[in-house]
Amino acid sequence: FEYVECQLLRLNLVSVHNLMEIKRRFIELDADGSGAIDKEELFLVDSPTSDIEFAMEALKSIHHEVEDLKALREKMPLDEKLRVNEQEQAVARETTREAALNKTWGRFYRQAWFKCLMTFLAWCGVACAFYTQWQGWPFLMSLYYGVQAGLAVGYPLPSEDAICGYDGFEGPASRYIYGEGQQYTPFEEGGRGGCMAGDLSKLFTTFLIILGSGIFATSFGIITVAVYNPPGGWYKRVIKEARLQHLKEEAENTEGWADDVWIYLQILANSNVFHAGAVFTFWVAVGVAYGCLSEQRMTFLTGLYFAVTSMSTAGLEGLMPLGPMTDGPMGAALPRISDIDQGHFAFVTLYILIGVPIYGWALSSIVEWCMRSLNDKFIADTLNAQISHDEFSLIDFLGDFNEKGAHGDGKIDMFEYVECQLLRLNFVSVSQLFAIKRRFLELDLDSSGTINREELVATGSDVQAEGSNPAIKHALQAMERFMEEIEAKKGAHDHTGMSRPP
Repeated sequence: FEYVECQLLRLNLVSVHNLMEIKRRFIELDADGSGAIDKEELFLVDSPTSDIEFAMEALKSIHHEVEDLKALREKMPLDEKLRVNEQEQAVARETTREAALNKTWGRFYRQAWFKCLMTFLAWCGVACAFYTQWQGWPFLMSLYYGVQAGLAVGYPLPSEDAICGYDGFEGPASRYIYGEGQQYTPFEEGGRGGCMAGDLSKLFTTFLIILGSGIFATSFGIITVAVYNPPGGWYKRVIKEARLQHLKEEAENTEGWADDVWIYLQILANSNVFHAGAVFTFWVAVGVAYGCLSEQRMTFLTGLYFAVTSMSTAGLEGLMPLGPMTDGPMGAALPRISDIDQGHFAFVTLYILIGVPIYGWALSSIVEWCMRSLNDKFIADTLNAQISHDEFSLIDFLGDFNEKGAHGDGKIDMFEYVECQLLRLNFVSVSQLFAIKRRFLELDLDSSGTINREELVATGSDVQAEGSNPAIKHALQAMERFMEEIEAKKGAHDHTGMSRPP
C-alpha cells in the first residue's frame, strides 16, 4: 500500500491531500470499524452495464498475471533473486549513470532543451532561407515573420501579397509575378488582388505554421514538466504546503491586524498566481515602453494593446512603416515595412518568444486558482457518490488481492478503496497501478510483503543518506499532521459504534 502510494506521488499522478481525503472518506464509510467495507455499509446502487464482463475479464487477466509472478518469486531461491535483480539493476544503474551524465554541461547536446533548441533553429533557418529568397526580405524581417507565424500571432504587416505590386523584382518568384496570367483580378475590379507568387508563399507559410506550432508546443511542454513536475518532486510540494500552513497558524495566533496583513502578504508572495501575475505585468510594461518610446510612437493605450495582443497571439497591433521622427506632425512614413530599422524586428521576435509562454503561464495559474474550489467540490462529490454493484465487483480485484485469492473476498479494504477512488477521479489508470505492483514484487526479495532498506540497497536502488535534505523535516511534519488527523478521525469514529454513515 505504502509503495503504491509512494510511486503515485513520485509520478505526480496524485497529491498527498487527495490521498488523505480518500482515506478520511473510507473511515466514514467503515461503520463497524473493521478496516473493511461490505456491501451493506456502502448502500450499493444498481447501474447495470452490458460490457461489465469485459472489464472483469481484463482485471482477472492482470490479477492472474501478477499472482503468477508473485508465486514464481516466492519459489525462487534468494540467491537466484539476487542474481536476476543484479542483472536488471546493472542495466538500471548504467541507465541512471548515463542519465545523470546527460544532465551535465559536458553532454548538453543530449538534453531535451538542446534538442528543442536545435529543432527550433533549423525551423527558423528554413523560414529565413525561404523568405529572404522568395520575398526578398532582410534576414531579421524573415525571422520575425516566421516566428510570429509559428506562434500564430498573425501581425497585419508584412503581407505576403505585397510582392505582387513590386516593380522590377528579381528572384525565384519573379516568374510568378510578371508571367502571363500570374496576376489575379485586382480589388478595384471586384477581385481580391494578389498573384501566384503570393499564393505559393502562403502555401509555404501554412506548412511552416503547422510544423512550428508542434515544435513550440512540444518545447513549452518539456519546459513546463521540468519546472513544475520534476520526477520525485512531490515532497517539495508538501514542504511548500506545510510552510504556508505554518504562516496561516501564525496569523491566527498573533494579535493585531498589522501582523496578519504582513503574514498574508507573505502567503500571497509565495503563490504561483502572484509570481505569474508579476512576471506578466512586467513583460506587458516592457511592451508598452517599447511602443511608446520607440520610433513606432504608440500612445500608452495603443502600446498596452500591442503588448497584450502580442502575448496572447491575437496579433491585432504590429509594426508600422515608420522611421525616425521628423519635423512633420506624423513623423517619417516609409514606403515599405522592410525599410524600418531591423532592430524592431529583432525586438518584437524576442518579445513574443518570451511573452507567449509568460501569457500561457499566467492564464493557467489564474484558471488553476479560480478552479481550485470547483475541483475540490468535484473530488468531494466523487468521493461521496454511491458505488454501483458493477464497480464493487471490479474493486475486489484491486488492492492486495493476493491475500484473498482469485475470486475476491466480498469486502473493500482501505487499499482497495484508495485505488478505486483514484480510478474514479481519473488520476491513474489500471495499467499504472499494476505496473507499480509488479515492481514491488521484484523488490521484495524475501517475499515478506514489505520492503526494507537492505532490500532496496541489494536491488541497486538509490537510497539517500538520512538528513541529506534539511528541508525534508517540513514534509515529515506535514505528513505526521495528516496521519494524526486520520488517526483522530478513526478513533472518534470507532467510539460512535455501528452507526450508518450519511
